[in-house]
Amino acid sequence: MKVKLLLIKTYYSFPVQLLLLHFRKYQVLLIFWVILFSTINGGFAKVFGGDALFLAPEYLGKVNFYSTAILGLATGMFIMSWQITTFILHTGRFKFLATTSQPFFRYCLNNSLIPLAFAVCLLYRGWEYQRYEQLSTIPEILLLGEGFICGALFIVFFCFFYFFNADKNIGRRLEKRFGNPRNFLRVILKPTQEPDENALPVHNYFSTPWRIRRARNVDHYNKHYLDSILKQHHFAAMITVGCALIFLVILAYMMDYEVFRIPAGASVLIFFAFLIGVAGAYSYLLQTWSIPVVLVLLLGLNWMVEHNWIDNRNKAYGLDYQQKKARPDYSLEALQHFFTRERYEADRLGTLEILRKWRSRFPANKKPRLIVMNFSGGGSRSATWSLHVLQRLDSLLGGDLMKHTVLMTGASGGMLGASYFRELYLEQLMGKSVRLTDSIYIDRVSRDLLNPVFSAMAVNDFITPWRTFQLDGHRYAKDRGYAFEMQLNQNTDNLLNKTLKDYKEPEYKALIPMLIWNATINADGRRLMISPQSISYLCSPQYLYPTRQIRDIDGVDFGQYFAGQDAMDLRVTSAIRMCATFPYVLPNTFLPSNPIVDVMDAGIRDNFGQQTTLRFLYTFSKWINENTSGVVYIQVRDTRKNDITPIKKAKDLGDLLFEPLFTMQQHWSAMQDFDQDDLINYMEGYFPNKFHRVIFQYVPQKQDKAAALSWHLTSREKLDIAHALDNPANQSALDFVVKQMAE
Repeated sequence: MKVKLLLIKTYYSFPVQLLLLHFRKYQVLLIFWVILFSTINGGFAKVFGGDALFLAPEYLGKVNFYSTAILGLATGMFIMSWQITTFILHTGRFKFLATTSQPFFRYCLNNSLIPLAFAVCLLYRGWEYQRYEQLSTIPEILLLGEGFICGALFIVFFCFFYFFNADKNIGRRLEKRFGNPRNFLRVILKPTQEPDENALPVHNYFSTPWRIRRARNVDHYNKHYLDSILKQHHFAAMITVGCALIFLVILAYMMDYEVFRIPAGASVLIFFAFLIGVAGAYSYLLQTWSIPVVLVLLLGLNWMVEHNWIDNRNKAYGLDYQQKKARPDYSLEALQHFFTRERYEADRLGTLEILRKWRSRFPANKKPRLIVMNFSGGGSRSATWSLHVLQRLDSLLGGDLMKHTVLMTGASGGMLGASYFRELYLEQLMGKSVRLTDSIYIDRVSRDLLNPVFSAMAVNDFITPWRTFQLDGHRYAKDRGYAFEMQLNQNTDNLLNKTLKDYKEPEYKALIPMLIWNATINADGRRLMISPQSISYLCSPQYLYPTRQIRDIDGVDFGQYFAGQDAMDLRVTSAIRMCATFPYVLPNTFLPSNPIVDVMDAGIRDNFGQQTTLRFLYTFSKWINENTSGVVYIQVRDTRKNDITPIKKAKDLGDLLFEPLFTMQQHWSAMQDFDQDDLINYMEGYFPNKFHRVIFQYVPQKQDKAAALSWHLTSREKLDIAHALDNPANQSALDFVVKQMAE
């Protein structure tokens, strides 16, 4: 009997009734908690490194007491926004709160099950992450935890202080209104006749963290009086939503200053706090009209986007998007008319001149080895791995790697590492004090790029999408693409803050290898190839015995097609970003064509950049055979080749329903490998006994501990990537390259 009574009391306790109410009403507010719990536990956005935003928050490039304190402040803001919003929505069902002192404090105390669970989970996961991923010491981890707790408690106490003052102000207003205590009692003790249908039964509640009290019966109170007290608190609560919005706008406008670039996890939490507040206020004010009004707003927003009233489309920095200039038509007929056989031949002869200049750098009586290199996509993981391989190869070849290299191309993060290394080599040629094998460059290219991107997404893209900046007389949106490029320039000491035309002459003189950035045109899947040289010979297959009069154009030479839009003024960082536009993480880049087309990650078409290289080799195969001693084809990839993902022994209902839909996406890279291996096999026939393919692949020391496909790397992941060069397969590849170059 006692157990049954205890269970009944527990069930009808205020904390349990509140928890159940959250699941019965306004479930949309629980989505924020689901996202956060899933993210910090390695579920949601794991492939993007989403957990690192909360478990290793960076501020001014460091994870320390201040960065976790800022995350704590943001967590406190989110928790209090949740408390305030649900207080507004639910307190009408718990009128006994109006008879207590400090109703908001009592409500928060009893509504702390979910927030406390999140805070404890975040601290525990943060401990594990810092201990095993960041390799931090126990005192360092404790200091980080202290920062988080201090930040969260500061916001909580500040909000309670604000509402305690609100209680006093409400009391003063009631005193002025009723004056005489008898009048006051006459009003509040006059019960209303109609029953309160929304009220929920509550037997007891926590009045303090250590004391449980029985909930007071309020049937003898006037219902309208109780509602007036709670509405006074609602007004005070809604002010805090406005404060969150103001804070986000301030962050957006101060984003250019490094000190205001708070950790991305903090930005996301503040943004969620604002969204929860808006959702709560919206539901509270509109009640049953909520859904119809949402539909009207969505239709209106869609109309404004469709008719360019709202235009936050990302643009490539340096290009001229002014309508007064004639834009190139983007259609099959226009492409075929533009990329003619005459243009093909002229561009081919131009590159032949580059190859001749490259050949003149070697002794006339000895044919040199020719190197071409491909780099796979893979975010910071691939960028760091590519730079490791390039540094080791250059060291083993006595600094001659770039001298023998004719072409570098690929996708996504790998091209970031390749672009950076080539620029360092150019700086060295110009007489600057650059040591290509210096570990400082690995450190720079592996620095965080994820925090500014997610911060800008939360603050700029959603809160202030109208903000712009000016560059070379043109205006562009300040979005997460801008934040990415700004941070990339900062990380690499502005070495990549150049335009395409800055590389035209060094490439033409064969001082540095040609480098081609690739992207995928969403409209039809064609490759967009970005180079300071004219490369239309890569835009279509050149059949020896053509049976069709029209050409099969499968690529676009960016430099020539958009010459009227100042293509050579394109920023190199924009070329890298267009090459590495992973869906949703970075914005698709729109090009000034007619009609407008947008581009994204090169990996959609070719994650390894091999198709571009193979066509290049085929085009110049005759010259290469006559003037070189052979081709060393180096592929640098951040995934294991011919790997098989673990196969489930038994399939559940979800597998049966969704596997047919996502099979292609899951095996995209493997299918590209199979097709390209076939092409490489044919390519060997054009270079009899002179074609040598070498693969460097990042293989983690532990299969389940591979570095994340993200723009953020942990300390453990950086070490794992560095040690991957020491595995037997990569050591054998290094020895093979050295041997080939010595012959």
